[in-house]
Amino acid sequence: MNYRVTIGFLAVAIVLGVLVIGLDKFNIGPTQAAQANATATTTASQQPQIFSFDDSKVTTFELHQADKSVQVQKQGDTWVIADSGAPANKSSFTSLLVRMAQLKATRAVTDAGTDLSQYGLDSPKDTAIATLDDGTKYELDLGSKTPVQTGTYAKKADAAEIYVIADQFATDLERLVANPAEPPTPTPLPPTNTPAAAPESATPTPNP
Repeated sequence: MNYRVTIGFLAVAIVLGVLVIGLDKFNIGPTQAAQANATATTTASQQPQIFSFDDSKVTTFELHQADKSVQVQKQGDTWVIADSGAPANKSSFTSLLVRMAQLKATRAVTDAGTDLSQYGLDSPKDTAIATLDDGTKYELDLGSKTPVQTGTYAKKADAAEIYVIADQFATDLERLVANPAEPPTPTPLPPTNTPAAAPESATPTPNP
């Protein structure tokens, strides 16, 4: 056999091997990105949609916690407390309403059964009710926290499915029930009057 041909084949094989290793090495980034996208898609698909409505069409928003409750009504671009007509905490109510309008669960409870007491939903701890301008109501009932404190049990009032949602929703709801009013605007402090500096006395120039 011609040694030159053999050496040529070996050289080609080595070059191909280096190329394959190099491509595999530098293809790690795209592969990881593809895996991350697949994981993100899977995670998103595992977050059931609880509500989906237009928060801009809500005219009344009710929050209940035990024996306490507050109802706010939309008047133009502002929210007012129904009982007193006082301005409500617009930013906080709007934030809670926007989250409720597109609320997703962290997971759904499988084989939940019919005993709501095990989830604290036989007598809901908290309730949020959004009423749209066409009279449609969306009611969310909140129960107890999960045994390992990973979220709060929740369900729609007109459906049997039970979900787990982030604790922050219940925390913000309860805070608004306790204090629904718009925070007072801080009174600006009066400007501090700095005493004017006394004019320097002229020093007489001595006569030569």
